Amino acid sequence: MANEEMPVQRDLRGDSAASPGLGSKTKMILIALAVLMVAEIYSISRIAAVGKTIQAQDAKTRKDLTAQFNDQLSAKLLSLERENQEQLEALKSELDEASRHLGAQRGELRRARAMVAELQSEHARQMDDLKHEIALKADQQQLGALTADVSDTKTDLNKTKKSVEDLVNSFGMTRTRFGTLIARNHDEIEALRKLGERDYYEFTLVRHHPIRLANLGLDLKKTNAKHHTFTVDLLVDDVWVKKSNRTINEPIFFTTQGSRSFSELVVNKVDKGVISGYISTPKNPTQMASRSEGTQ
Repeated sequence: MANEEMPVQRDLRGDSAASPGLGSKTKMILIALAVLMVAEIYSISRIAAVGKTIQAQDAKTRKDLTAQFNDQLSAKLLSLERENQEQLEALKSELDEASRHLGAQRGELRRARAMVAELQSEHARQMDDLKHEIALKADQQQLGALTADVSDTKTDLNKTKKSVEDLVNSFGMTRTRFGTLIARNHDEIEALRKLGERDYYEFTLVRHHPIRLANLGLDLKKTNAKHHTFTVDLLVDDVWVKKSNRTINEPIFFTTQGSRSFSELVVNKVDKGVISGYISTPKNPTQMASRSEGTQ
């Protein structure tokens, strides 16, 4: 019995000796778990802080991009509005210029119609005077002299008509709607000058260098040598009139105060910044007006 009790006593001592070692391991595990928990909490807090920082930066970036987009959009709208305004102003200027040009053409047409009516009235008065003069020639001798004068006048008119026809056939000249011939160069101008029906003034006009010729002011504004067109301002009776986009050998008709016959401007050549041509005026333009005033 004594031998059996002794081992039991040794085992009890062994168990009591092992107990302190088991407690130390548990403490170490608990400490490790606590450290891991603290590290996890720290990591979670850091992640949350980083997330807030990213959200703040994202919000700031969105705000900056929105402000930049709004600024660019405002600048684009302002530029578009300015371009539209400039285009509208340019269109308004073109419309105003077209209206002024149309008004000037209408004024010229009214003057032309009035002049044609006056010429018709003057012709009718001259025919009445001629009939009255024939009626007063009682004797045959005076009537014969008058007939001779009429015959001579008719002969002169036939000669002039033949000369004009010869010019038309020789040079290939064309007539304007008022019956005048259009010269295309110096030789043709000289041929028309020899007829003695009108006066001719040749000129060369340089851009930005206005001139005065035959009681007319000329100021060249624009040329297009490729298309043979030009724009010129005419000073007629102290009034400037613009003639836009005219072509070579195209007559520009105008009248001056006191004249009942048309004058005309013809440009024969268009170069860069310079044109050349002539002005044609009737001989004694006030003679018809003076004769008409004397009969009133």
